[in-house]
Amino acid sequence: MTETTRPRVGLVSCYFTLFDDQMPAGFRQEREAVHRCYVDLLGLHFDVVDAGMLTSDAEGESANGILRAGRPDVVVYAPTMAAPPSYAARALAGLDVPTVIWNGPTIDRLPDGLTQSQATVNSSQVAAVMLANALVRERRAFATVTASPDDPEGIELLTRTVRAAAVASTLRGAAVLRVGSWFPGYLDVESTTSELARLGVTERALTVPELNDAFAAVAADRIDLGLAGLTGRGWTRRKGPADERSMRLALALADVAHETKAVAATVNCHSDVLRWNPAIGITACLGASLLTAGGVPVSCTGDLPTALALVLARGLSGRALYCEFYTPERETGLMLLAAGGEGDPAWADPAYPVVVEPNDHYPGDQGAGTSISFRLEPGPATALSLSPVEGTWRLAWATGEIVEARYESMGGPNGMFRFDSGSAFEAGARWIASGATHHNALAAGRLDVEIPVLARALGIEEERV
Repeated sequence: MTETTRPRVGLVSCYFTLFDDQMPAGFRQEREAVHRCYVDLLGLHFDVVDAGMLTSDAEGESANGILRAGRPDVVVYAPTMAAPPSYAARALAGLDVPTVIWNGPTIDRLPDGLTQSQATVNSSQVAAVMLANALVRERRAFATVTASPDDPEGIELLTRTVRAAAVASTLRGAAVLRVGSWFPGYLDVESTTSELARLGVTERALTVPELNDAFAAVAADRIDLGLAGLTGRGWTRRKGPADERSMRLALALADVAHETKAVAATVNCHSDVLRWNPAIGITACLGASLLTAGGVPVSCTGDLPTALALVLARGLSGRALYCEFYTPERETGLMLLAAGGEGDPAWADPAYPVVVEPNDHYPGDQGAGTSISFRLEPGPATALSLSPVEGTWRLAWATGEIVEARYESMGGPNGMFRFDSGSAFEAGARWIASGATHHNALAAGRLDVEIPVLARALGIEEERV
């Protein structure tokens, strides 16, 4: 999810009427104002499904119905004061979405001569601990943030945490498209139906006849419009003999992805599905890039785990480059990061053109398919690798930055990556040891807050390099 795709956030708060007789007049109205403040702050970045400030188990059950109807990507529990956790527990019952507990203290310093009533006003910490214990008893994962509504840095941390938890929901119940099995011998890109099911993902495999039919069904006028649209994007086009065929394939893949409602796709160009399919006979680099640009990230070599990592990278940062670490450079301590002709144009350095050109490195039966190349935009970045391991999945990740891009003639997106954790030799060795796949998803920004929250929400392992 990006800032233009606002996650839906369910909000649950609470109030305890037990203290009404001991508290000063207007206390409940003050707590209601705090709750409205929570709604407004979350509403700056998210679409809020407000389940209310709950005062009983019955209201918790009613809130459960509100949340189910609102279909949030994440639920935030933001108590206004100490209250029984059963209210919120009933609101959360049966909801298969991540949970964030937001403790929002509203006082900078406790007053001298503190009374019990004054302490009760500032008791959201108690309520947060109470619900956390109840969730731990159920082994239900959750994230926690303590952030004052008046603290901009704290609210930024809250926003990053909630967004990261919400991204986990993009995989629950999702369909992913497979166009060709994984490349033979590439053990590190394999994934089984049962492994995908642990993430809530279902695979839809496209057969060769189905792909051929979709390819043949693309109308000629759509191809012309599609090719004209490349120039309309501001891309530099070096025409090749397979441009029309490549655009036909791109449109066919887009049609199938739309029909299957896929959140991601993987293609194995090096197979009789694509390069050595007489009806198609080219790589799918152009189609992979256009689909990725349109919000359905695509990986190559049948590497579905990395396609899922691309979904997460795009949701967290708005960018998702399919790539791999090629080699460390001893003189500079940088790592060459590149792709083979496909990529997310959102990663392109705006100071240089995106180039559309024949992929001469991977010709097929019908010639060299159309690919794209560009220099990566310098700036902070996070590399992600998602892989099934025994009984679960592991998310390996490393923060750093793209410091430069040098190689216009490489024929694909590329840049030089500097690890935050050391030179490319040292960090590269730890990357190998992490069990990462050889393909990565490159997200924008240093996602040091987001990745642990996301992994917890997905119920998987994470390892920082």
